[in-house]
Amino acid sequence: MAVGLFFCSINSDVFYAWVTRRLLPTLPPHCVIVMDNASFHKRLDIQQAISKAGHRIEYLTPYSPDLNPHFYPQR
Repeated sequence: MAVGLFFCSINSDVFYAWVTRRLLPTLPPHCVIVMDNASFHKRLDIQQAISKAGHRIEYLTPYSPDLNPHFYPQR
């Protein structure tokens, strides 16, 4: 997994550079990349770069209270 520490605001250009220069070169073949629904995650050239590298994107649902431990029943 590629990790990045950024000391600037993240926008679609910064994210594209990170995906293409850091993330994709480190992944094994045929990975599923899970992302939230930030608008820059859905930029076409980012999707195409991931697909061209042989990987697949899955997006989280916009709001998932079932995945939030704060909403789990207390025992």
